[in-house]
Amino acid sequence: MKIFFFGIIPFLLLSGGSKGDLESVKVEKGTCSFNIESELSFHLNGKATFSKKIEQDKLGNTIDNLLLSFTTVIGGEKQTLEFIIASRTKVNHGIPVGVYKVKNLDRLLNKFDGVYGFADFGGISELPFFIRSGDVTIIESFSNNVNGKLEVQLENANGESLNVQGSFNADIKV
Repeated sequence: MKIFFFGIIPFLLLSGGSKGDLESVKVEKGTCSFNIESELSFHLNGKATFSKKIEQDKLGNTIDNLLLSFTTVIGGEKQTLEFIIASRTKVNHGIPVGVYKVKNLDRLLNKFDGVYGFADFGGISELPFFIRSGDVTIIESFSNNVNGKLEVQLENANGESLNVQGSFNADIKV
């Protein structure tokens, strides 16, 4: 009887527990859904688009760039969040699926490999925010659609910071 109460019942209770939200929240095609935490926390739902570009340096090395743009209008003011993912990984069609970490910029963007981003939230601060840390995950990448999630920290020149976390399903920018 002791084995049943102290061995089997706790095992059954623990094995039935919630695993949490391991998968990103699915959003409609062409939209994004982000939680933004700062002194004023809010939720941002908006339009999500992307464009792809291939750059070549003087030595003939190619870099694939993916520009993700997220926009919405809150209280009459346009809110913008953009990320550039640059990759030297050789694949047939643009940026491959994977996790892209934010890297510190200590040089010009022309030979950059990683994630760079900024946000312009006029209602929160007059100064733009620039990415400091975090990562962007590309879950699916097709010629007309990019699906993913992100968790990044941004900071402006006054030291104010924003934590942005959420999912996106971007359409190709026309």
